[in-house]
Parts: sequence; structure tokens; C-alpha cells
Amino acid sequence: MFRVMIVEDEMLVRLGLKNSVDWAKFDMEVVADFPDGQAAWEYYQREKPDVVITDIRMPKMDGMELIANVRRADKGTRLVVLSCLEEFDLARKAMQHGVSSYILKLTMTEEEIETVLEEVRRELLAQGRSAPAEEGVGTLTRQNMDLLKEKVLKDFLFYNIFSAEEFELFVARNGLRLTPIRLVACVMEIDRFPKLKEKFRDEHGHLIKMTLLNILAEITSVHKRGESFPLDETRYLLLFHFEDMHSEQTVMQETRVILNHVQEVIRTYFNGSVSFGVSGIQSGFKSLPKLYAEAGKALERKFWTGPGHLHQPGQTADHAPLSALLSRIRRSPELRALLSPMKQKELDQFLDVFEATLSEERKSIEIMLYQLVQWISTNVYDDNQNEWTLLVSITDKLEQCDNLPEMLEQTVTFLEDITAQASSHMHMSSEITKAIQYIKRHYAENISLQTVADHVNLSLSYLSNLFKKELQISFVDYLNRYRIERAKELLIGTQMKSYDIAVQVGFSPEYTYFSKVFKKVTGLNPNEYRRQWMSAPRSET
Repeated sequence: MFRVMIVEDEMLVRLGLKNSVDWAKFDMEVVADFPDGQAAWEYYQREKPDVVITDIRMPKMDGMELIANVRRADKGTRLVVLSCLEEFDLARKAMQHGVSSYILKLTMTEEEIETVLEEVRRELLAQGRSAPAEEGVGTLTRQNMDLLKEKVLKDFLFYNIFSAEEFELFVARNGLRLTPIRLVACVMEIDRFPKLKEKFRDEHGHLIKMTLLNILAEITSVHKRGESFPLDETRYLLLFHFEDMHSEQTVMQETRVILNHVQEVIRTYFNGSVSFGVSGIQSGFKSLPKLYAEAGKALERKFWTGPGHLHQPGQTADHAPLSALLSRIRRSPELRALLSPMKQKELDQFLDVFEATLSEERKSIEIMLYQLVQWISTNVYDDNQNEWTLLVSITDKLEQCDNLPEMLEQTVTFLEDITAQASSHMHMSSEITKAIQYIKRHYAENISLQTVADHVNLSLSYLSNLFKKELQISFVDYLNRYRIERAKELLIGTQMKSYDIAVQVGFSPEYTYFSKVFKKVTGLNPNEYRRQWMSAPRSET
């Protein structure tokens, strides 16, 4: 691979170029990147990279001086200038030193950058150079080093494969920015990770992981302390040492400065946020498992407080914002207008119990919220028989939330939607209306799309398309949701076994499929739904 060095004092531009290009496509790899010309020149003299991509205006040594130095040392090194429009005169001047081309920061398209790199590749090949072979055994690339760091840390932290002494030896031998004096562990979690993957079209999260590791390496380098390690696709461990600080207050202040820097860069680069759990302070690598556990425990507060915060041991969550969201549900005049006085009283009791359990464990709160949503959805549907209420689903949206404030915001939006639609029945064609009426009369039987199509005198494919066009879901999804509504009635109104209920509402005797569909629609499995419903508050008649 042809070795590339990037020199740019703006970290986001440098990382953006480094991570947005498929370098292997041009037989290239980025072997180094620097924020100033002086550090780049020192590296160049030692390693002689094949390509130098450099900014012009930089501290310590500017790009013009770096270009001149490189060209004096070697005529064959390919040079590319990073420039903005206002520096274009300087860029043209740099061309006199045999610069291959230029890249306009912030304005140049991905295709234009690739054209520049392809031209540089052709120039290198024309010189008779061939892309150097991959590193041999014993030579660690930056990516391999990151993988090794991750493995050694996890083997030490989670599996006790390495002792504290062996981990300390690994740190020393590989030049990690870490000492065992006054250690602080920080667990960082990416907020709204599914949306971030969708935004960057990064299905497996590999690009996000690589970019984050580069950002964290850059920031720990700037602050001259600490190392970062990926834990899983959403969480990273940052370890800092403070042998130069003796005051606990000073240590925590500096920790906040570093983490605020991380937050700022991620907000700028990803337009997103992260949450942090921070441990106390202890010395000795043998204390790392305890510090990691403290940081993870502190991060649990995120569920109650929402994204983008820093959490420390001993802090308690403020439930006032959650109470305000529950109050919005309680006071909704549109929702209350759709419920009978008895049901309104039940809703108030339900919300009282929910608010009283906000300090309980996360799983219990999540189950109760799913139960609340299903209670409202079922009662609004049963009292108004509006098909839209049956069709709308919030389960998938709730499952994408990783904190309670966002789950409650989604619930409020869901309630606004169903109450707005409940007052105006859906406009449906006579064929769909007739099909739905047939489903409601025969849902417990072994009916199919063909059965219903025959009843309404339409072809199978035409009726299938009509369901998707008018209801935005398939025939099977509608049938399943209606059957689940009827199953919920039997779960709370009878003592029937769940597998008998499945058959009673039209599902096959294969209970696993019924349970899977029930969980998809409601967020709970049948037994959880019945158990939570039986423990919920009830109005006295």
C-alpha cells in the first residue's frame, strides 16, 4: 500500500478526510496524521511516506515550508494541498514545488477527491513505484494496535486472563499514555445509536467506530493523558491517569474538561451526543475492575435523565422532568374525552402508580410503560372502533429509545396522534370496509388473504395492494393485530392458558409464533402482559 500522511491543524477536517475516503481503493493507507508542519516534517524524515496531503496555514511550520522541505529531500514524493478558496493564491504558488493537485476543504465532492487520489496513484506508478507489501509479522499497524489494546483490556478486565502486573507490562512495552497513579475510568455511551447508523448509512457501525477511536485518540493526545478502548458497538472505556495532580477536585475538573472536549467534537462531527459515567479515583491497575464497575453504575442514571450528561457515583436522578411528561398525559383533554369517567379514574390511578415506581429498576419501568400504552390503545379502540388506532404502533419506536424521557416523549406523540385520529374515522373503500368486517367476524377461523379476496370478489393481488395502499400495512399484519386485540381481552378477562388463547383467536397451535407476534405488537410477551395487567390499579365500580 502507498503510505499517506495528512497534515491539517483543524481536527475535524483531518479526521473527516481520513475516515471518509476508501483509501484501499487507490492502493493507499493513512499511516500518520499531524496538526502542524513541524511534527509532520520530523515524521517525514524518519519514515518517508509516499504521499503528503497538507494544509497551508498551520502553527509551528506552515504548509509552504513543509512542501519546500519535502521537495528538497525527495523529488518523487507526491504532494497534495488542502486549501480553502481564500487561500487559493497560495495553493497556486505551492504548485511551483511540483504539487500534484489540491483539495478544496468543505466544498470538494467525494468524487472530486477520488479523482485527485487516482491521479496521484497513476503518478506513483509512472515513477516505477509499486505499492509496498503489507507489513510483516511483528509490525503493528494503528488498526492492529487498537485491536490488540481492546483484546488485552477485555482479557484483563472481564476474564482475569492477565494479572494487573501483566497489564502494566503491556502498557509500558507499547507506550500507552497510562500510568497506575490516580486512575479515573469513564464509560462513554453513544446516544441514539440506531439513528446515527441510519444517518451515516453505516449498517454495522464500523465507520462510526473507526471515526470515534480516531477522535478519542486525538483528544487524549492533545490533553497528553489517557487511552480509549471500545467495549461494544455503543460503549467505550476512557482511562485517565493524574500523577501530576494531587487534589481530587482538580482531577475531577480536568476529567470534565476532557469529556466536555469529547462531547463538543462529537456534537460538531456527528451532530449527536454521548453520555458519560465517571468513577472515583484510585491508584494501581488492579483497581481498574472496580473503577469500571463504578463508572458503569453511574451511567445507569442516563435512563432517568436522558442523553448528553455526565454522571458520577452518588448522584440521584431528578424526576421532575419525568413527572412533567406524565402530567401532560394525565391532563390531555383530547384523551380524557375519549374515555368514560370510570376509565379516566383508572388512568389517573395507573399514572399515580407509574410515578411512584420511577425509582425502581429499569426493566420494571419499561414493562409498566408498555402496559400503559397498551391500556390506552385498547380502551380508545374499544370505545371508538377506529381502525387507525389499531393500525398505529409505537412498540418499535419505544425499543429504539435508550432512556425514559425519550420513551415518554414518544408516548405523548403517540397519544396526540391517536386522539387526533379518533375523532375522524379513516376513509376506506367499500372493498376494504367489507374485508375488515369479514375479518372481525371470522378472525378465529383459519382465514387467508385468498379467503377474504373471494368474499369481496377481488383478486388476491389486488386486495393485497389495496390493504397496503389504504391501511399502510399488509393483510397479515392487520389480521395479526386484530387477533392480538382479542387475545388481550381473553388474557385479562379469563383464566385461560396463553396457548389456548392463541388457538382461540385464530393462531396455529404453535405457541412460539403467537408469543412472537404478541411481543412485536405490544412490547410484552403474553404472560408479562397478563401479570402486569393483574397488578395494575383498578377503579371500583
